Amino acid sequence: MRSAGVLASILGFDYLGFNRLPEGAVGVHMFRNIIVATDASEASHAALALAIGLARESGGKLVLTTVIDLSTLLALSGYESPYPVDAIKSMRDEGQASLDAGVAAAAKEGVTASAVVGEGDPSDEILRIAKEQQADLICIGTHGRKGLARLFLGSVAEGVLRRAEAPVLVTRPHTP
Repeated sequence: MRSAGVLASILGFDYLGFNRLPEGAVGVHMFRNIIVATDASEASHAALALAIGLARESGGKLVLTTVIDLSTLLALSGYESPYPVDAIKSMRDEGQASLDAGVAAAAKEGVTASAVVGEGDPSDEILRIAKEQQADLICIGTHGRKGLARLFLGSVAEGVLRRAEAPVLVTRPHTP
């Protein structure tokens, strides 16, 4: 089933192979500017795949983003200051490489995409980038952690979902 069919059925429309929903109807064509938050996890790969399908169906574009969480470095470095410059550069380079691969995957499907690397709190940065890019939709993956893991690691997806001005589509990794 095409991605538009999934969204159309969620929204209560019967998707019978037409490319666009009727004008004025809420649906796929309203998602012209889609933010895809990625952390190179399986969950974010699922979000990217879905976003590529939605953008292809709607004629929209993607803005892929990853966020370098400097607080992680602080915790790992034993609260040493300043941050290890090599580690920050490495994180930026890895983030950019991941985004470049996503942009290439989108281009292969005929979808225009760009990339933005943010730095800071992941939820805050994703929301800032979404506002700056005037997002119609934010796609983000979730790891589905529960219990203590969620308590200590938090949930970026939940933070985005609670405060986003644009609709948020949360995905989980594909399971066989």
